[in-house]
Amino acid sequence: MTKTKKEKLDDVLTGLLRVGQIKACGIVSKEGLLISSRTPPDVDARIFSALCSTIMGAAEAASGQMTTGTVSQISVKTEKGTIVLIPAGIKAILTVLTDPEAQIGLIFYEMERRASQVNEILMEM
Repeated sequence: MTKTKKEKLDDVLTGLLRVGQIKACGIVSKEGLLISSRTPPDVDARIFSALCSTIMGAAEAASGQMTTGTVSQISVKTEKGTIVLIPAGIKAILTVLTDPEAQIGLIFYEMERRASQVNEILMEM
């Protein structure tokens, strides 16, 4: 049986959570709409999606103004963890919220791999 796009995207997020040290993850459209997420009950996934889109938009605008090229990753370190965003093609953003002591290098590596999977899934006809 062929999986739907939603099921494939859910599989990508489930795999990302298996990396460990990730509290929440999601796939958001560039417009801020929630595509898919794995978030704890205390996180409003729709608000988180909108905020992630705003952060990415601001970073892309700043990068454009400074002519520094395309944005490849954004991280916001807080006392309770790190929010990481990376583009998943031209239509979406892959985002995670990590534990404070997370191994960011491993998480960046896994996110880049999975962002390309998200892009492939979203581009399927």
